[in-house]
Amino acid sequence: MPINAALVWMAIAIVALVIEATNLNLIFLFGGVAALLAGTLAALGVPPVGQILGFALAALLIPALLRPRLLRRLGGIGVLSRTDALIGQTARVTKAIDPVNGGGRVLVQGHDWAASSTEPIIEGALVEVLGSDGIVLLVVPVAVLPSGSNN
Repeated sequence: MPINAALVWMAIAIVALVIEATNLNLIFLFGGVAALLAGTLAALGVPPVGQILGFALAALLIPALLRPRLLRRLGGIGVLSRTDALIGQTARVTKAIDPVNGGGRVLVQGHDWAASSTEPIIEGALVEVLGSDGIVLLVVPVAVLPSGSNN
């Protein structure tokens, strides 16, 4: 009794997908999909050389094209760092910020942080957190509208 190539490829696909279900690294998923493609080629009567080429091409191209996008999508943005969570927040300068000498400090959400800016900022000024460089917050002055303005 001859071995049906399509069934062999389907068995390989099932094994790869079962391994993927326990591992979740997406590599065996793509191997399983490539085996399904090769099984389909076998069922259509493509010779074994064509099946192997189809499997090899699919096993190489599918991960190269899809894995990075799927990992980004499945991974989400992750957990924000303590400083990333402060981006966009308003802070008060507690120690003047000097862009040349550094050493500035700000108070944001009740916590004291080292801060830097590209321009000098006086103590007591309000600033917005734009980002961070390690644990030093990067800030810019907040534009304060004159008290008589209706904007």
